[in-house]
Amino acid sequence: MIMKKKTFIIWSGVLLFLVIIVSSYNVGKRSETIMIPSKEENHSDDQKDQKTRPFQVKTIYRLPKANGLLGWSSSDSVVGFFKGDETSERTIHRLQHLSSPYEKLENLKGIESNTSNLKMSPDGKSIAGLTVSSNKASMKLFSLANGKKTEITSFASSKEVFVQNVSWSNNSRYVCYLLINAGQDGQASLHVFNTDSGTLKTYSLKDFAEKDSLTGVNISDDGRHLLFTVLQQSGEQCIIMGTISDNQIKIQNKRQNSYGEPVWLTNDQFVFLGTGETLYEYDRRNGELSALLEKVAIFKFSNDRKKIAYSLDEKDSIYAGKLQGKNILYEEPVYHGTIPSEIYWSPDGNSLLLNAQNQQSSMESASARFFDGQAYIITFK
Repeated sequence: MIMKKKTFIIWSGVLLFLVIIVSSYNVGKRSETIMIPSKEENHSDDQKDQKTRPFQVKTIYRLPKANGLLGWSSSDSVVGFFKGDETSERTIHRLQHLSSPYEKLENLKGIESNTSNLKMSPDGKSIAGLTVSSNKASMKLFSLANGKKTEITSFASSKEVFVQNVSWSNNSRYVCYLLINAGQDGQASLHVFNTDSGTLKTYSLKDFAEKDSLTGVNISDDGRHLLFTVLQQSGEQCIIMGTISDNQIKIQNKRQNSYGEPVWLTNDQFVFLGTGETLYEYDRRNGELSALLEKVAIFKFSNDRKKIAYSLDEKDSIYAGKLQGKNILYEEPVYHGTIPSEIYWSPDGNSLLLNAQNQQSSMESASARFFDGQAYIITFK
């Protein structure tokens, strides 16, 4: 009886010891699973990687086919000449706008069908255009907010006198254009309208070589500096800088060979496509020329001049990057399968509007391709 009692006590002690050991092991195991500093750290790194990639595609909207785009009237509304499924040939040339979710086309009122040379201001508030009748031509501004029309100037309608290259300063303060008189050996004048003061100034352009043809002009935000694009007798296009001083234009003799229109970054710096399809930045203060990108087919800067969208020669992709100093960072492909003919950044810099004129063969899935003549909006996270 005493032996059984001792045996029971011994086994009870062993059992209690085992229970303590097992309990201690489970407590230790539970504390290890609760403490996850390494997982939190990895999650933080993932979030950091996401934040360093500013051009993550969020949504892609397929718009009706576009015959031409003017740009964004706001961060969620675009303007252009669209051809919907029910658009008749009679109304195909009517200017329309699309608002988010970009499904319903609405005609813009107040802009006559005989208005051409349409160019929308970067802030999306106004459209400049030339209205031509049988005996009169008028350069006008059309307000997208209230439909108000403002006549900048008018002149007798003639086949020998025509307006060329309507353009805006990036701050939407100045709109300018060239007036060419073919009947007077191509004599040209520059017209600059200040939308703040409502005043128009005209400058005679006599300092260009007789055999050089003016094709365009771009004005800086301060309204003082000009970039003229000129088609030379050799067939090459170049940029000539000019400055408005004492109510006349002083031309600089230095020329930069270019393709397409130059773009002002600041009042002293501009960007252009040079020989070899290299994107250059030029500083007029010190004459410094810097290469930003190579083999560029088309490019577009955001309104704040901090972002750039572009496509590369022989590449069927659209890229986006950030301009920092004389460098373009990230350079991420944001879509594959097209070479765009037109690109526009939304005012807030969070979306791209583009017109895809070419379908390129691609190994991407069908959802990752654009089709001929198709307009798209790409939004970023």
